[in-house]
Amino acid sequence: MNPNDLERFFGELLKQEKYIPSASMAVLGKLIRLTIAYRDRWKAEKDEILTVEETRKALDAYQAVLKDGKMPEGLDRKTAGLVKLWLKEINRKPR
Repeated sequence: MNPNDLERFFGELLKQEKYIPSASMAVLGKLIRLTIAYRDRWKAEKDEILTVEETRKALDAYQAVLKDGKMPEGLDRKTAGLVKLWLKEINRKPR
């Protein structure tokens, strides 16, 4: 996997949207920065990569938590850790 794959993934997400309000753009920017830092930290500590697919799963889980307040079952440790980081840093929800 190319280290720039996550950056391309987020770039494609941004291209899909015609208009993103500034408040949403601030949240998205924070989400992107947190994800890249998490990817780099995970690689340094575990020598494993965070894939685009894992990031997509984390985004789906994050949206589910925001919608119904429950962490989806069956997430692997890496994906769940990313969701928990987003919840803590973006939404100030301890998990």
